[in-house]
Formats: sequence, structure tokens, C-alpha cells
Amino acid sequence: MRLAGMLGEAWRDLVTGTSHACALAIGLACLIMLLAGADWLTITGIQRQTDEYVASGGSTWILEYPNHIDGAACDRLVSLDGVEAAGAVRQSDSKLVFAVLPSTSVPLYEITPGAADVFMLSATGTQWQYGKARESGNTTVSREGALLSREAAEPFQAQAGQSLALKDGHHLDVAGVFDWPDDGRKSGFSYAALTPVPADSSVPFSQCWVRAWPQTRNLESLLRLSSDGTASATAAERPQIYKLNTTKGSELDSAALFASRLTAFVPWIALAAALALGFIATRTRKLEMASALHCGVPKTALLAQIMLETITWSIAGILLTSPLLAWVWLHDNTTEAEALTDTLLRVPIAAVLGVLAGTFLAVLLTRENHLLKYFKNR
Repeated sequence: MRLAGMLGEAWRDLVTGTSHACALAIGLACLIMLLAGADWLTITGIQRQTDEYVASGGSTWILEYPNHIDGAACDRLVSLDGVEAAGAVRQSDSKLVFAVLPSTSVPLYEITPGAADVFMLSATGTQWQYGKARESGNTTVSREGALLSREAAEPFQAQAGQSLALKDGHHLDVAGVFDWPDDGRKSGFSYAALTPVPADSSVPFSQCWVRAWPQTRNLESLLRLSSDGTASATAAERPQIYKLNTTKGSELDSAALFASRLTAFVPWIALAAALALGFIATRTRKLEMASALHCGVPKTALLAQIMLETITWSIAGILLTSPLLAWVWLHDNTTEAEALTDTLLRVPIAAVLGVLAGTFLAVLLTRENHLLKYFKNR
């Protein structure tokens, strides 16, 4: 059988509906959408849980060691793998009093430049990479000026770039406004102002804040490197390390949650289900295939023809599901989109392999000498 004849026969089967290509393509698409959609929903749930954990401050560590924190050493912790932001904090003895609210004072904290990143990220999850945004200039906070909490900025409708008059005649430049939700995190910053000071200040700091995700190994030990190395005179002032918020748990291993999810085996399910689909769809044509073999069509040519038809409607089924993959790619940020799309692509790939395997097996099991039996049982 010539190649042109084989291709022509495959084309006629597809056009006339003999191969039931449309129904099979829709069936395969539904199978892929069901399994890939279930896996996507599960992974999205893990992503949401991770974002909520990070946004609540569950991945932010604090070393509290009054008057023993080296601001420059604390800021340098940002160079560690997984650390998104790090900076030192100390409370000022003075308070801010605005000209329009002379009877109300705002607690004032002094922070290193790195700590500004920690507070601007205080209520964000893993979806927004603040450091990259700042490097590209796509952020509303600058290095000069004070940070105001949302509650402190609300009476003035203050935004980044504004200048607010103080009671003493000076002006406060607002570099940014940070959120500090009442979700169980460390109190004291929901109504506060943060002013930047040099990291190498001669006056030591009281706290070193580090936000890290994924969690860096031995981060607690590495945090101690930010202290000035001197011992405290009293036991009550010894260094303490704790997390900003533990209401959502003290630890979260999202990698373990991802690996142990129930839908981790959907590619294998897709392979088995598609194999059954391909086998049943091809086996229903056993009388047609036996007749072709009886007419002298080589089995290799018949196999190539049926496989070509199967590949055609399999590709059509994948194309029907492509909007899901495209939406996943466009909806998430680049890094997560690549990983998530790579995971979801395993389902259609497994489905196509299963369909082809089922078709191959069904053709191999078709025998010319069973033609009469097929005819009687049609």
C-alpha cells in the first residue's frame, strides 16, 4: 500500500466520520480538562495557603536584642538565599506630632534601608516580588522620607511623595504607606511612623527583621550574626528569636504539601483512562480493520493509518484544552506560571501517550482470521 493511498484513506475516515474524530476529541478534551483542572485547583489552594502564611508574617523572623543589633550586619542578611528583605529597627524616644492633629502623637521608629523593604512587604504574599519591582522602578516607595502605617496615614489621606506639616514647623516627607493588619502579628506598628537612618549608625538597634521564603536553613543561627557580639549584663536582656506571627502555624512546608497532594497522580490516571479510550475507540472498528487486512492491506500500513487518525483527533482534543494552559500562564507571575504549566502539561502528554498506546494495542489484537467472528458479533 502506497503512502498516498494510506493518507487518502485516513483523510476519508476523518472527513466522513468513520473514525468518530469529533466525538473522541471532545471526550479526550473533557478528560484532560477534568484531571488538569482538579490538579490546578489543588495547586492553587496550596499557593493561596502559602500566600496567606507569608502575608501574615509567618515567614518573618525577628531577633530582639535591645541595643545590641548591628544595623549594617542585619541589612547584609538579604544576601542569603531565600531572604527577600532584612533590616534593623529601634524605637525612638520622640514622637511625631502633626500640625493638623496637635493633640495626637504618632510613635516613631528608626529603621535601616533594608527594613523599609520588610515593612512594605508586610502584608503581601509570594505573588508580588517587591525587590524586583523596586529595581525596575515600579514601586511607590523611595529611599528618602518616612513610612507611615495605613492607620496613621488615613487621617491625612497621605500617599507616597506627599509632605506633611509637623507641629514644630518642620515637614515630613512620606516615602510610602504600609499595611499592618490586625491578624495576630506583633503589635505596635499599626499606628506608627518609620524614619530611615544609615545602617552603619553608631547607635545600635534593638531588633533585626528578616523576611525569607522559602525558609532558609539555619536562619535562626544566621540571625545571631546581626548582633554586635557583646553579651548583655542581665539575663532579661538576652537575645530572643521569634516569628512575627504564628496564628497560621509555626511552620509551613509548601513543598511537602505539593508533593503529597491527592492530585499528584493525575498524569497516571490520564494515561490509564486515555489508554482505555483509545483501545475501545479503535476496537469498535475491528470489523473494518479485519476487512482491510483481508483485502491485502499490510498490517503496518493499517497501523500507520489508524495511528495517524488517532494523532489527529488527539491534537484536536489538546487544542480544545489550550485556553486553560494559556490562562494559567497569563494569570500567575512568570516563575510560578512556568512551574505550574510544566506540571499541568503532564496531563495532556500522558493522555496522548495513553491514547496512542491503546490504539496500537487494539490494532495489534485485530486478526484477519477473526473476520467471520467479527461479522457475526457486529
